[in-house]
Amino acid sequence: GVGPGGASAALPAGGGGDGTVLLHSKVLTNDPLGSANLTGVPTVPVLPLSIDGVGSVPTNSTLMSSLGMPHQQMLVPTLPLLAAHVGEGLPETFWSGAADERAQQVIDHAMAAGGPAIFAITPSDLTQPRPRMQQAFLASLVDAFPGRPADGAAPVDFARVDFAEEGSDDAAEERVFRHWAASLGLKLNMKDLYADSGSGIVLLKVMERLQPGCVDWSRVDGTPKNKYVKIGNCNYVVQVARTLGIKLVGIAGSDIADGSPKLTLALWWQLMRMDFMQFIAELDMDQAHVLAWANAQVAAGGCDIQLSRFGDPEIRSGVFLLRLMAAVAPDAIDTGMIKPGMTQFDQQLNAKLAISTSHKMGARVFCGWHDIV
Repeated sequence: GVGPGGASAALPAGGGGDGTVLLHSKVLTNDPLGSANLTGVPTVPVLPLSIDGVGSVPTNSTLMSSLGMPHQQMLVPTLPLLAAHVGEGLPETFWSGAADERAQQVIDHAMAAGGPAIFAITPSDLTQPRPRMQQAFLASLVDAFPGRPADGAAPVDFARVDFAEEGSDDAAEERVFRHWAASLGLKLNMKDLYADSGSGIVLLKVMERLQPGCVDWSRVDGTPKNKYVKIGNCNYVVQVARTLGIKLVGIAGSDIADGSPKLTLALWWQLMRMDFMQFIAELDMDQAHVLAWANAQVAAGGCDIQLSRFGDPEIRSGVFLLRLMAAVAPDAIDTGMIKPGMTQFDQQLNAKLAISTSHKMGARVFCGWHDIV
């Protein structure tokens, strides 16, 4: 039940003679974990409400096992949240507990609502700087409860949402270069192209990958601790780049160390172009042969889409690329995730899936998902 001010009210439980109650939360405005429309309202056993506060969570396992639950609900005995509240209506124990205790409450609440659909993490994954684990946890929540509207609001129709380009053209280029660098197999783990290029080490590793032996690592400071050492590394980057035939007009080591977007992108573009030209030369096939091979692979997989040229509008849906990947590396992709590609949103999902699948296959990536759609 819902009491005054939106707080949860106590309702008698169907079992036990000691006055134990179940707290049922209302359908929350911003809490998909409390939605009765999905997996049921999270329900936890608690002691009766007293005049001066709320009782503690019972620990008697026999008592807990005798409590009745609504259909499709899960009972998590360790769940310390006494009820799901709106906004700031969380129990005082949440705010007064230690960081690990609060993190455990968040995890338990999520698991109670989403069950096995929620990515399993530990409290330390939330309290420590572990962005990959935190992103996976949040992604599983979004996937388990997609498009959850507020009370009284109409559901979100993602097919009608205008998904604008993410950031500027420079941001799109930056992502492309990071995707390409990640596909080289160097385990660079780059998050910011400009900041990661500032020490010169990443760029030197890429150059060494493109032409083994071109870098004299005895001249490189592997752990630059100040700007002057970074500039020294970047000056050597410029020197090595010129030996590779890369034109760096007006670009100095200080420009790279300072993270100049325009000049840094110019260097990365020439490095990627160099790799692309080497790749095409090693392939020893012209466009017609590559296109014929791709069409044959997709047709053999049971897809009737065929391309007449590389600029064919059919590429925009992403279906052809994903079916080609499924034919070449069937273990790298779940074909059930491929969307029809009839809407802009489906096309973007397919394009992003194509990029991530390319990395999983170990293929070289020379574009971003924007280039596909």
